[in-house]
Amino acid sequence: MQRMKKTAITHECLAIARHSCRCLAGNQLQLNTAPKSTLRGFSLLEVLLVLVLAGILMGVVATSLSDGPVLRKSARDVAVSLRHARSIAILQQKPVVWSMDVESKTFWMQGAQRHEKRVLHRAISAKVNTASSEVASSSQGNIRFFPDGSSTGGSVELKMREQTYAVNVEWISGRVSTL
Repeated sequence: MQRMKKTAITHECLAIARHSCRCLAGNQLQLNTAPKSTLRGFSLLEVLLVLVLAGILMGVVATSLSDGPVLRKSARDVAVSLRHARSIAILQQKPVVWSMDVESKTFWMQGAQRHEKRVLHRAISAKVNTASSEVASSSQGNIRFFPDGSSTGGSVELKMREQTYAVNVEWISGRVSTL
């Protein structure tokens, strides 16, 4: 019986020995004090290097994806400004001129109470297509809105890298749409 008990304990020690313990004579267990160099894992330097590379990659991806929303917001701002000019012309029953200078990348309304210039993002290029009577200079074009809601018509094209947004103004109805 004594021998059977020792064998069972020895087998138990062998099973435990596989999990960082070793069995000594007399059925005592001792923790494995083997050098840590035999254990596998990542060093702190390796983990930090991976985190830095992941951060740089996320920054590059975020920068490239942020161009679309900037261009879309600028096109929306131009469209809102054109709609506002049309509304003022109808409400005040007098013509309102919306202007854009493509060199300074600014746009504003003339004939309104507030003469506030808005500036486009520096990476956006602009082009104004309008009636020849509304071309003020080589860099400035106007779109005129009349009290009945109609306009001289035209479009504003905003381009950033490979993307383009167009804001169209219909001449009969003065309707502003973004494409």
